[in-house]
Amino acid sequence: MLSLLSGKEHEVITGFSIINPAGLIAHTEHVSTIVGIKDLSKKEITAYIETGESIGKAGAYAIQGIGAFMVKDITGSYSNVVGLPVYHVIQALLALGALDVFPME
Repeated sequence: MLSLLSGKEHEVITGFSIINPAGLIAHTEHVSTIVGIKDLSKKEITAYIETGESIGKAGAYAIQGIGAFMVKDITGSYSNVVGLPVYHVIQALLALGALDVFPME
């Protein structure tokens, strides 16, 4: 996976829905982020894999950890790449009236 990502951009897409108390979809949205990965040497890939951090990661790297060394640039939501587009979820909850304010008092 890391060899395939090396030197390229890839798109991370996360979809989420908010269900109201009646069980109906109140909001649904997707968030897209473009991540550029530097050219990775075989030595860098091997060393990163040996950290164990890549295990269980969707793109075989953790942008919030050691894997940040390989991220050349990012366009869009950082938290989307980590796993949940927090800004977008909070904005949707505020718009729906599920939250009055955030951070919560």
